[in-house]
Amino acid sequence: MWKGEYRTVTDVPAQKLCDAIADVNNWNKWDEALEFARLDGPAGAGAKFLLKPKGGPNVTMTIDEMRPFRFVDTAHLLGARMRTTHEYVQRGSDTEIRFVVEVWGVLGFVWRRVVAENQVKEAPRKLRHSSATRAPERSDA
Repeated sequence: MWKGEYRTVTDVPAQKLCDAIADVNNWNKWDEALEFARLDGPAGAGAKFLLKPKGGPNVTMTIDEMRPFRFVDTAHLLGARMRTTHEYVQRGSDTEIRFVVEVWGVLGFVWRRVVAENQVKEAPRKLRHSSATRAPERSDA
């Protein structure tokens, strides 16, 4: 199994970040690499949804865990699985974001190179964009 991780800190409240990741049907609004993510019904552990990367095939996904400040899903890929974990830890006015990608299976090495490594490399930009999209309005007055 391969595992990659990215951590950062933001001033966006953990709850706002949780709300953004739980809103599966709107992921493509902050992740320009996606054509769509489609979840029919409520988000929760065991729910299945469909994700379509731009230029790629539809991917069946499962929400493995969804609880306050933690969202885990698994992509069911040809010959492999890819699990993604988003964790948000509120520390005063800051939130620590932990983003982890794990890949395993017979063709895991292929998906690692094609998808997973890029997910980790692109995490800083995507997390900034999702944070900016969902950031609370501020007044400097």
